[in-house]
Amino acid sequence: MEPERSGRRWLIGIAGLAVAMVFGTVLLARIIGQPEGAVRLIDIPDGTAARLAAGEDVQIVPDDLQLRLRDTLVVVNHDSVTHSIGPYRVAAGQTLETELSKAATMEASCSLHPSGSITIQIGDPAA
Repeated sequence: MEPERSGRRWLIGIAGLAVAMVFGTVLLARIIGQPEGAVRLIDIPDGTAARLAAGEDVQIVPDDLQLRLRDTLVVVNHDSVTHSIGPYRVAAGQTLETELSKAATMEASCSLHPSGSITIQIGDPAA
């Protein structure tokens, strides 16, 4: 092999390695630099369904629930009936725990509001 060609291949290899290292570093920094999510707890007390049926305004979850990506939503249902909060259904005596991994805005049913609906917004943690 000619020395000039060998030198070019060596330089191309070094340049490729340098590009890969920069790309890898930037990618790793984006992954590591992401803020951790928070735990968002919704605790449904025993007797909530009866209070709602009696016409009480029960303030357990806001009408507009704001969450961030990587947050963990925990819903603990101490009531004797199944409750729904948007797409999440939690049976009596059960706990739901889910990490939020997709940005979305949804308007859905909610058994904890007299209106029967809730807006859930899952957004970018940097916003």
